[in-house]
Amino acid sequence: MDKLFKCIWITNTVADTGNNGITLKELNEKWTKDRENDPIPERTFHNYRQYIADVFGIDIECDKSCNAYFIPEEERSEMLGNDLKMWILHSFAMSNRLSRDLNLRRRVQFENTPGGIRFLEPVMEAMDKNHKIEMQYRKSYWTSQNTSYKCAPLALKLFKQRWYVIALNEDNQTRCFALDSIDTVNITEDSFKMPDDFDLGKYFHDAFGIYVEPDLQTEEIVIESDIDQGNYLKGLPLHHSQKIVEETQDHVVFSWRLKPSYDFKQQLLTMNSHIRVLQPESLKQEMKALINDMAKKYE
Repeated sequence: MDKLFKCIWITNTVADTGNNGITLKELNEKWTKDRENDPIPERTFHNYRQYIADVFGIDIECDKSCNAYFIPEEERSEMLGNDLKMWILHSFAMSNRLSRDLNLRRRVQFENTPGGIRFLEPVMEAMDKNHKIEMQYRKSYWTSQNTSYKCAPLALKLFKQRWYVIALNEDNQTRCFALDSIDTVNITEDSFKMPDDFDLGKYFHDAFGIYVEPDLQTEEIVIESDIDQGNYLKGLPLHHSQKIVEETQDHVVFSWRLKPSYDFKQQLLTMNSHIRVLQPESLKQEMKALINDMAKKYE
């Protein structure tokens, strides 16, 4: 089995034991439950610990009083709160499981990811080297015409199954490009300096979705939902600023502090009659107009 898969399995297994930790013997008992797996030798295990630290930045420490291996609580909390790290760990764990079990493979289905995923590697390579990229880009999904762009790739973001690259164009403006709208991409020899003040988390802090609209003001958005939709939103918050303002047997009132962008309004529309906007009044009226326009199409 691939070294990376083994390391991910070890990381997840050790993390699941919490502060108690797990001895190498106990770890091997879990590992060899699958008859195809041979025990992990101690020396190999320590090599894997170093690999995990180098690749994932996760330190597996040892409580020498009982020879139990554990991930410190603070680091474990950071690991659980890191969406990218957990996505990688869980994705590889799932892939590893399905590669070994044909029966399960037939019973698990993933959502399709558009073809732009093939451009992830060259874009990340350009980001790593701080080199600009040249690409042929289609501005809309319904046209075959493309435009040539030269830009400095700053970051990548996944939203609703699509990968986007956030980049500085030749006018030094921050723009967002969907990878599945790229026809070709080349890494140039032109280097760029990563802006000292660019922080991906801060850039999207008040945004919902992928486009940061500079002309929009951050506002407090308040909606009322029925219980079913409320429970769904409690389990899967729309935005990090989400708060519960009020909760009764019949409804839940939520608030967010963000920019009411096109993506956010589209998200509200997906919840249809299960919610209503309470404030701001401008968004309330805009949603009302959108719903009326939709209703007219069925007259």
